[in-house]
Amino acid sequence: MASFMLTPVEKGIMRCQHTGAFTHEEIRALASFLDDYRGKLLIDLSGTTGEECARHIHNFRPMMPTAAIFGAAIDPAILAVPESYYLHEVRCFETEGEALAWLRNQ
Repeated sequence: MASFMLTPVEKGIMRCQHTGAFTHEEIRALASFLDDYRGKLLIDLSGTTGEECARHIHNFRPMMPTAAIFGAAIDPAILAVPESYYLHEVRCFETEGEALAWLRNQ
């Protein structure tokens, strides 16, 4: 089974659902997707813990489009990056509804 699934939510918003441990090939596939994708991203961590994803979220953060994360407690420091980067906003939310409402208004 893949470590993540990408599914459309609505026009301009894709859901990236974490489903398991990442392989090296899957990390490359996700990096390629993030490099090419120009929409908004709803990141669903409900099947995992924040600690399990922390390193990957931190590493992918400079590549992320406007994104809303929900489903697991994430340390806000993980989302911090040097101010020299031009980055899209990424926020954490407790529920999917809150995350989607925020994304729709971006």
